[in-house]
Amino acid sequence: MGATLVVSCGVSAGGSLQVDFGANFPPAVCQRVNAVGQIAGDFQFNAVTTAMRYDPGIGRIPMALPPGTTQSIGTSINAAGITVGRVSYGGGTVGAVWAADSSYTLLPNPPGNWTYSTPSGINDAGVVCGTATLALVGADPQEAWRWTAADGYEFLDSIGGIDSFVRDINSAGFCAGTATLPSGSARAVRWDLDGAATVLGLIPGATQTFAAAINDSGAVVGTTSSNGDAWVYTDATGIVKLPDFGTGLKAAAYDINNAGWILGWADVAPFKTVPVVWDPQRNLHNIADLVDPNRFYFSGDFIRPIAISETNQIVVFGYDFTAGGDPRVLVFRVGFPSACAADINGDGTRDGLDLTALLAAWGTSTAVADLDGNGTVNGLDLTVLLAAWGPC
Repeated sequence: MGATLVVSCGVSAGGSLQVDFGANFPPAVCQRVNAVGQIAGDFQFNAVTTAMRYDPGIGRIPMALPPGTTQSIGTSINAAGITVGRVSYGGGTVGAVWAADSSYTLLPNPPGNWTYSTPSGINDAGVVCGTATLALVGADPQEAWRWTAADGYEFLDSIGGIDSFVRDINSAGFCAGTATLPSGSARAVRWDLDGAATVLGLIPGATQTFAAAINDSGAVVGTTSSNGDAWVYTDATGIVKLPDFGTGLKAAAYDINNAGWILGWADVAPFKTVPVVWDPQRNLHNIADLVDPNRFYFSGDFIRPIAISETNQIVVFGYDFTAGGDPRVLVFRVGFPSACAADINGDGTRDGLDLTALLAAWGTSTAVADLDGNGTVNGLDLTVLLAAWGPC
């Protein structure tokens, strides 16, 4: 499962973007990826949907579960490899927190009549966010919550409707998700530290918005339901439509990292959909154009991008024809070639983020981290990085 360089550079809107192949692994539902490339999700393990953590160089690791578990999923992971998700077993369906060794702690259901609870995010301080409801399916109300080990549950403000659900949390504890107005119309919201909801508004032509992710600056990304537009919200700009490939073609944004890179998908023609990234200047880049077309293929059934890490690793679905005919989870690293020596993530300084990126690529031939150009990321590259440490 070693990484090999597939593409050095490709040309797309906004300039030349470097895309390096990192890894592939068998099918799994993936949700979030941390800076060292660990991924939270679930896979079929002994014919049962089972929460997993993918570790680079190791593979899919099933999480420990209580006896009698019938289903479990992982939904998020923090920098320490602590994973959250949910477990269905004899005692009901409850949230779970898995430590780095995969041992678990089950969360009680939130106070009230809630019988089904799903954590959807965890930050590095261990603050968890999620959603409670009355049943697995149906039109039951949903209630967004935030939880800490010290203080327990806090319900987050709704905006007048019966549904609110969280998708992500940032390092400060701000949460992003969706809530409904009294009319039932959905709006993307950001919940602040006091639990109050900021409604993020609508882009022109949209009737509803859904939030997918939030970064540490409070920027939120998501999509609309009716016309399939991707958008980004910041306090400075408000909600802004992201570029797509043409009038009438759809797009969606799924994740954003702290540097402002956004991962999503977009139609390049009717019924032809590809994974894309928007760079921090919001230029649109087609990943399918930047990888080897003789090796990688992104079918419309498997294009849903999953997550982007702080070191610009992107996780998507697709085919790798060197790994058989089944769809795979594919991991790439994206970024602009930097004029600043040893600036692996291209943010203008050589710091801990670059060190994390280098360690995540250790032992591979990932070009952006192979600082001495000898074909392998190793201690020689670490020496180069440390010698260049600091601002460009």
